Amino acid sequence: MPTDLQSPTIEKVLRSEKKLIEDALVVKTLEIVKRYTPYARPNLELHSVDKNRDHPSDLGDYDVLAFYLKKNTVLNIECKDILPAFCLKDAKRLRETIFGKENKDEGHFRQINKRRDYLLLHLLKIAQALKWPIDVNNLPKIVTIYLTRMTYWWTKFPPKDFKTVFLRVDMLSKFIEDL
Repeated sequence: MPTDLQSPTIEKVLRSEKKLIEDALVVKTLEIVKRYTPYARPNLELHSVDKNRDHPSDLGDYDVLAFYLKKNTVLNIECKDILPAFCLKDAKRLRETIFGKENKDEGHFRQINKRRDYLLLHLLKIAQALKWPIDVNNLPKIVTIYLTRMTYWWTKFPPKDFKTVFLRVDMLSKFIEDL
């Protein structure tokens, strides 16, 4: 909506619809990824999968985490529904929601970076818990993807390098094929 009404009822409805869309985006993403690999898990909370519970619970969930054996690549996919910006103030708010405020927070990337860094440090342990056939002598590359329904200015031109690929869901299949 092109205005900030500050209404708890409207905010609740918007959050509810956003959650439904993001859940559907995870389902669609998993469907696409499963065309290429059977090693894919949605809404993965590592501390729930590992018998020893050695993984921290504050990581949150990996929306879709997959190992593409043919390309020796781990796909760490974060699915987000981004509300469109209707004015410059909305565009600024959108940028701050995704990337955070300068020297204050990291927006969505606080958790995305935390999960990516954890994955980099503990890949073998995670692969073992998930029963992925990772070759210890040839570790896979890890690709973090920020997946949305639509592309916006800030996802086409991020304010800095986030070591993340920004994609629309309809581009995911082509991206995986081109790895």
